[in-house]
Amino acid sequence: MARIRFPSKRLVAILPFLVMVTTAPAAFAGPTVAELAERLRNATDFRVRVQAALALGASKADDAVAPLCAGLDDGNATVRSAAAAGLGRLRKTGGVACLERRAQSESNASVKSQIARSITQIKGGATELPSRPPDASTKWYVAVAETKNKGTRSSSEIDKIVQSIVRKALLANPAAAVAPSGETAAQAQAVIQKHKVQGYLLQPTVEAPEYADSSLTIRVRLTMFTYPNQALQGEFAPKLTQSGTPTEDRESENELIKMACERAVARFITVAETTKP
Repeated sequence: MARIRFPSKRLVAILPFLVMVTTAPAAFAGPTVAELAERLRNATDFRVRVQAALALGASKADDAVAPLCAGLDDGNATVRSAAAAGLGRLRKTGGVACLERRAQSESNASVKSQIARSITQIKGGATELPSRPPDASTKWYVAVAETKNKGTRSSSEIDKIVQSIVRKALLANPAAAVAPSGETAAQAQAVIQKHKVQGYLLQPTVEAPEYADSSLTIRVRLTMFTYPNQALQGEFAPKLTQSGTPTEDRESENELIKMACERAVARFITVAETTKP
């Protein structure tokens, strides 16, 4: 365990480690996006279609945008409202165009109101994240998933910190191109095939901060998948401990999260450089 100097405090850093696992398809709990899309499109009971739309909205999946947009044209107003609500909860910028299109022809006041709320949700929550398309020097095309936050702080706040640091650390390496947020699997596959690069998905997870013995410990996990088919490749999990922090200190939490993200990306790049396509 090595000690690292930190402004006005001592930082104990445990270097990140890599746990490599056998390549296997990512597991899904419950219905897949494709199954939910099928229910939304073809279920005869409107209540089943409503539940499918709401579940798609909760999925956080890029592939959920298209079936929810199609659901806006359902013959049942309750289903249309659920599809609009699902797009709002999904908060993918790709949903704005179809919501605005439907708003022009929607006659039901309740559905129209939900469409307006969903557009506001998406536009209010959208941020332009750093990205870069592949060029002649690109070896890897990397997507960064929404951060899984295990603590009690705002998930959007934690994700904003993590996305910024992870993407900037990737962009500092000329061999890495970074996918834009909201990209569909089909779009990703087209880019990867066109430029003949290796695709990776990085899933960040920030564990709940631990305060014990006047110290703060932060662990960030960066799980590595192939992209866009999402076969698990490994995980990088740096843990940083700062002494002299007996009570909650968000500024210190933020600094340790940033440092842990940078270390995790550095380990990813090391592994990517030695991995054959």
